[in-house]
Amino acid sequence: MDAKKIKYRWYLIGSVVIIGTIFSFLYMIFWSTISYSLTQLPNTMLSVIASLIRMVVLGIMSLLLFIKWFKQEAIYTSDAYFLFALFFMILTCGKIFDLHYNLLLVSELHDDAFLLVFLKIRFFLIIFNLLPVLYIGLQAIMAIARAYIKEMSESRFNKIRSWILFIFAAVFSIIIIVATNISSLITVLPFFTILIYILLAIMFLFMYKNEHLSQANGLIIGIAFFAFVVSNIFRSIMSVYALDNPSIFFIIEGVDIFVNFLMFIGFIRKPKYAI
Repeated sequence: MDAKKIKYRWYLIGSVVIIGTIFSFLYMIFWSTISYSLTQLPNTMLSVIASLIRMVVLGIMSLLLFIKWFKQEAIYTSDAYFLFALFFMILTCGKIFDLHYNLLLVSELHDDAFLLVFLKIRFFLIIFNLLPVLYIGLQAIMAIARAYIKEMSESRFNKIRSWILFIFAAVFSIIIIVATNISSLITVLPFFTILIYILLAIMFLFMYKNEHLSQANGLIIGIAFFAFVVSNIFRSIMSVYALDNPSIFFIIEGVDIFVNFLMFIGFIRKPKYAI
């Protein structure tokens, strides 16, 4: 293994250790509240088990994509496999944080102002989660655009892509920061994130149609992102009924796992034109 691969492998291991340590301290600090939710509130343990299953599945998907990235002869952080693996890694972190937030929420031991801070952190994770796949989509669209705008240099296109990503992150960050209550945050931001998921689906379908993305199947990924939007709406609706029927937690997580698995298949399966 060359020095570059060894360096990135240690970076990855170090990142996992740091993330694991942060979450361990977070759960330890609020263990009294978490313990109360687990032992005193009905059906909480079932939702935790369902969430843990999904975390394990997402973590395995991320690991397999990182392995595929490391198996390449030359590796770059702009490679699709790395960005897809990063997407699943951040998604796994988001689900670990979701579990923590939900256990604090159902305990009803903390006021809304306290919970708002944690909800804002969760939405910041969503922003970071979208950046890797948005980068890939923009990379493909910029490459296609260069075929029609030949007088514009590659460095100029890279600057445009960077500015788009920066503006996207900045606008969403401002919305999160200025939000003064939970209701406004969970009303406004999910609407915009759903629009971004739809945009990503269209971008990957566009890449597939133009036969640009060779490391992944844009058709499957595009369909998966549309399904991701549907599964999020399904989760919002069914979560109300899950309070009375805990088995619904497994149905909700099962649907999400299926969608994530479909997305994973799209990430590792090459399209026909690449073969």
